[in-house]
Amino acid sequence: MAETTIVEGGTIKSAAKGEVNWSPGSESRLIQLAEGYYSGVNFGLGNSGFVITDEGVAVIDSTVSPAGAEAVLAEIRKLTDLPVKYLIYTHGHFDHVGGAAVFKREGATVIGHRNVRQRFDRYSKLWEHHLAINAVQFRNTGLLTAEPSLVYPDIEYDTEYVFELGGRTFRLIHGKGETDDATVVYIPEDRIVYIGDFIIWTFPNVGNPNKVVRYEREWYEMLDRVLSWQPKAIAPGHGPSLLTPEAIRGALGDTSEVLQILHKETVEYINQGKSVEEAVLGIALPEHLLQSPYIVPVYGTREFVIRGIYHRYTGWYDGNPTHLAPSPKEAVKRTYVELIGDKAKVLDKARELAGAGELQLSLHVADLLIGDAEYAAAAKSFKAQTLLKLAENSANLFYHNFYTVSAAELRENKEE
Repeated sequence: MAETTIVEGGTIKSAAKGEVNWSPGSESRLIQLAEGYYSGVNFGLGNSGFVITDEGVAVIDSTVSPAGAEAVLAEIRKLTDLPVKYLIYTHGHFDHVGGAAVFKREGATVIGHRNVRQRFDRYSKLWEHHLAINAVQFRNTGLLTAEPSLVYPDIEYDTEYVFELGGRTFRLIHGKGETDDATVVYIPEDRIVYIGDFIIWTFPNVGNPNKVVRYEREWYEMLDRVLSWQPKAIAPGHGPSLLTPEAIRGALGDTSEVLQILHKETVEYINQGKSVEEAVLGIALPEHLLQSPYIVPVYGTREFVIRGIYHRYTGWYDGNPTHLAPSPKEAVKRTYVELIGDKAKVLDKARELAGAGELQLSLHVADLLIGDAEYAAAAKSFKAQTLLKLAENSANLFYHNFYTVSAAELRENKEE
């Protein structure tokens, strides 16, 4: 299949291959937004920006690692010897805060929303869990390995925090979107915005399969608010900057519109008592959004957003009382196989479905034999092959990596 590409961290990535390249490299570069304003791209998985004023430097995000932060600092030192006064977190995801100790060493005061502290506390408490889910999401790339070295904010705020540096006003405005601890940095004198992960050049990441609830309504409200400022340039949390009115309107406008449509229509389905499966099948997007270069579904997807909204507003119960206090899955599977009466027939049916192109349905059938003493190895081998076929056919990082990692695990544990 033709590979879909995404600009992430300044490097063109193949989403079909699930690549994640977060180390500083030869393609690391600075984008100048205006005089004194910069966005550092591909110094880490997340972008890092900085503003040079007459009194010192304000840095926005620190990339995923100390190595990335050191590379950004080296670029700053090529331009000025003035001290680094502030490090501002656009949010607490590790790809934006992992290099913070470098700027703290330089004397920076760290500023973040109050919820960053809660996020860091949760990371520390559930670190093994985060290692496990990120190993699947990023295909065991080693994105996170060691124990977290988290630099907590020195200054925390609730709704808005304002400070001045070198004649420039820095407005830090809290919003919710991919996270509940997000900060948009706006410098009104020059109408420059560091928008964090409200824009990442992909479909908005609501409904991440392994992560906590995200905020589709607050997300589009923040984008509309930023548009009302008529910014001259915007530096996103990932990918190249938006430097023209057309790019700014396109990226923010399309992202806002798609979230508004999905919020409105999904809520209507919920109020009509319809299931999430019905919503996924029934809610469509207009063609101009399907063709938008700013919301290509190589990370988030329409389906994820719908599922995320259901998760946010309706909890885990799907309306079927059979699932309210369900029997153990293994007992249910054994009963189905007993009713069929022929285990070989089950596996044959799975293969028949796969041969007819019904790959997803074939997985459901094969799952009936996962755990069976006699047929588990054959079922796992079939499932691994099918998952790899699905991975080949997917241009979405989540699907591709989940399928690939799961297939490898099935092959490793085929005899269990």
